Amino acid sequence: DMTGFAAATWLRGINVVQVPTSLLAMVDASIGGKTGVNHPLGKNLIGAFHQPRLVLIDPDVLKTLPGREFRSAMAEVIKYGVIWDAELFGMLENCQRLDQMRYVKADLLAEILSRSCQAKAEVVSKDEKESGLRAILNYGHTIGHAVESLTNYKVINHGEGVAIGMAASSRLAVELGMWDAECDRRQSALIEKAGLPAKLPAGVDVEEILNTLQLDKKVQDGKVRFVLPVRLGEAAVTDRVDGDVILQVLKQML
Repeated sequence: DMTGFAAATWLRGINVVQVPTSLLAMVDASIGGKTGVNHPLGKNLIGAFHQPRLVLIDPDVLKTLPGREFRSAMAEVIKYGVIWDAELFGMLENCQRLDQMRYVKADLLAEILSRSCQAKAEVVSKDEKESGLRAILNYGHTIGHAVESLTNYKVINHGEGVAIGMAASSRLAVELGMWDAECDRRQSALIEKAGLPAKLPAGVDVEEILNTLQLDKKVQDGKVRFVLPVRLGEAAVTDRVDGDVILQVLKQML
């Protein structure tokens, strides 16, 4: 993100090649051209759209990736399974453990990388500047970003925030009758299998989360837009989520 943002702004845009060395960057940040940096008031509030000329992914570099960073990236992979690729979701369910790289076979890792990249590329190619469809890539990010910001980006990392956000969004979707409790259970099981959190960090005030949501980039006309799952492989964007329902779900996650 930082490199892409620098390339976007230097001389009003120069060529950039992304060579991601973390799983999170391989499946998400290096692809799509959305670059940004954090601000004390919110996640990625400063940024630009700037496509790389090339993305070079070498899975071998992941052999030295810290375990926490591997788990963090699995949140984004699970996200793709929920919003776009139900077959990928099923592959993750069939894997006995997702919390450490050594338990993920090379052929599954290759599928994770290729399917995640393909999912993001397909969505971005249909909506590069996030005027519509691309917003579904923010599944789990609305509340996740708020939690990251409120903890000063020091308590949880990005993937952990996304996992918490997906858990919240899934429950919101159940409350609104958009998808069923069994799908929520299956997603929860994957989040747990990946060793990711589904509860809010200690000390985070749910009222402060509601206030922070208003600073999110996706707010339009004062309304927070949530990405909520409809069925495995499909999600929808809505701004019709009542604050009381959000508060109720967040309190359940304390």
